[in-house]
Amino acid sequence: MRYLGYRPAGLFVLCCLFTIGCGNPSHSPASIGPTKVFSSSPPSLATLSPSAAPANSVPFSMELDGANFLTDAIVFWNGTPVSTTFVNSHQLLANLNGTNLMLSGMIQVYVRTGGLNSNTLEFDLH
Repeated sequence: MRYLGYRPAGLFVLCCLFTIGCGNPSHSPASIGPTKVFSSSPPSLATLSPSAAPANSVPFSMELDGANFLTDAIVFWNGTPVSTTFVNSHQLLANLNGTNLMLSGMIQVYVRTGGLNSNTLEFDLH
């Protein structure tokens, strides 16, 4: 026969309340200093260069200019991530291959960096 253990959630909270303040006093919140909060502005796209190309063109790198790009920036091409090179916080390069350039139409391009998405610009693939 098996017995299932039961520990009420209130008991855990009660135990945790009694442990607050225990430990090395040199590591108390007052001795650590002020809490630093990092806030990131959302990325923004200003221009794509080039902003148009013929369908089925040869692979190329597109320059994206804007603001607030971090080293983790990824360019999205119609919702699909493409190989991205971080240049600086205002410039990225998106490496577009033959698959990206196969079908004509207006392509939605945006950047995700720091967990935030930029505005969307359109690339004319004609």
